[in-house]
Amino acid sequence: MVNGYIIALVVLVAWTALLFYLKKKDILQKYNMSNWGPFIMWRTQKGKDLIERLSRPKRFWNGYAALSKAIVVVTMAFMVGLLVWEAFLVSRIPAESAPGPEMMLGLPGINPLIPIWYGILGLVIAIVVHEYAHGILTRVSDIAVKSLGLVFVVFPMGAFVEPDEEAISKTARKKRMNIYAVGPATNIILAFLFAFLFASVAVASVEPVDDGPVVLGVLNGSPADMAGIGYGYQVLKLNGVYIDSIDSWYKAPSVQPGDNVTLTYYYKGEEGVRTVTSGLILTGVSSGRPAYEAGMRSGMMIVSLNNTPIRNDQDLKDALDKTQPGQRVNVTVWSFDPTSNIWYVEEGITNVTLDSKLQYYKDNNIAIPEDFKDIGFLGINSAYLGISVMEPKEILAWLRDPYDGVTDAGGFFQASLRYIALPFYGLAPVESPLTDLFQPTGMFEWMGAGMFWTFSNCLYWIFWINLMVGLTNALPAVPMDGGVIFKDGLDGLIMRFKKNATEEERKAISARIGKFATFIALFILFLIIWQMIGPRILG
Repeated sequence: MVNGYIIALVVLVAWTALLFYLKKKDILQKYNMSNWGPFIMWRTQKGKDLIERLSRPKRFWNGYAALSKAIVVVTMAFMVGLLVWEAFLVSRIPAESAPGPEMMLGLPGINPLIPIWYGILGLVIAIVVHEYAHGILTRVSDIAVKSLGLVFVVFPMGAFVEPDEEAISKTARKKRMNIYAVGPATNIILAFLFAFLFASVAVASVEPVDDGPVVLGVLNGSPADMAGIGYGYQVLKLNGVYIDSIDSWYKAPSVQPGDNVTLTYYYKGEEGVRTVTSGLILTGVSSGRPAYEAGMRSGMMIVSLNNTPIRNDQDLKDALDKTQPGQRVNVTVWSFDPTSNIWYVEEGITNVTLDSKLQYYKDNNIAIPEDFKDIGFLGINSAYLGISVMEPKEILAWLRDPYDGVTDAGGFFQASLRYIALPFYGLAPVESPLTDLFQPTGMFEWMGAGMFWTFSNCLYWIFWINLMVGLTNALPAVPMDGGVIFKDGLDGLIMRFKKNATEEERKAISARIGKFATFIALFILFLIIWQMIGPRILG
């Protein structure tokens, strides 16, 4: 099968060659078009009247611009802080998990997380409202709009408003900041609106069909993986015992490690049964922690700890609850031999000296409960059968009530990042087989699952793309809107203390501010690139 990226590259090269041919033959100019590489811009005078009418309530728009500047300044500070914070985290990211350039670009078709058609819809809306906001404030500031137009890269990708750039550069600092602020601020406001529509209107009407835990992740080579169980399977029974919650899953029926267990599931509208080798699988082992130093690795099955048989997650928790930091305990782990198709004992792993769980919490700035009791710490992640599961009602809670239970600023920040990161969890877009596990009710019941989730996914991705466009453009880095706002804002702040400066002094100060703004832009670029190269150097 031909790689999709190769096909995209061939199409892009052919498209670019066609544009250069049409440009050479003056065909583009004939239809008010121009190109920059593969990008083609079609200019028109249509739409200027709409901008003119929308810009008439100038008092409203000036108030909106003032709000926009406040939003952009707060967002700018947040984004710089976030980038600096992330720069200090790169040493904790394994080199193989470092993001590539495609993950840093919020473009559908390039970033694998962004679904192409939902992404294009969100991007078109984001660019249109962004540019129209600029255009409206341009007219509010009595500056001419030369033209409007569309941007194509094979398909329409967005719109633009072309103002009189020379007039903008010469206008008052306050007006110029107004023009640049409303673009990203409008994207951010629109993002919050569509997040509300997605979470509190659309997904709020959904109910789960069954309460069984849903598989969201499967470790490669685990018993579940070998049995053919994958993403979107809903667990109904284990050995005939109904599983209706995470708690009942963690306390899975008492089957000895290595024995077979029958798992009844629901998947894509059908119920089935699979036979799986029972056992608690290590899904992650932290480097430098006791389990890693003892030789344990991801994919192994932990069979006993401190002379206690380990059959499921609850057994492991109970065994660790009875240990102390620094305690040396016996351990038995198995590995799978794909050649002989059997699990065998790792003879070289017989004991492990435990760390302090309290110290681990302190080292990683994890909140410590008041009634916390320090116990032994292995430094592992584990999952029964090698699968991570979530209850349907918890999935819905992530989608429609991300701030449930949040009581402080740290929790709010984490909940916000989790909501933005839903694509990383496989929860955006919500697609089959997950869509088969929920049914719309109330005002959306008539839609049916297919139409409803298509509509809901549109809402989420309009939110997501608008937020990314708004956050990115708020960065204090030219050519982003935030770069102009940062430079003008800093210039205005300094000039307040230099009211008696001569014209020459003002020019010298502005020149130094321009150099400083360039330095900040390069620093922002470094922080972004560091996220890609840092883990490969330090991770």
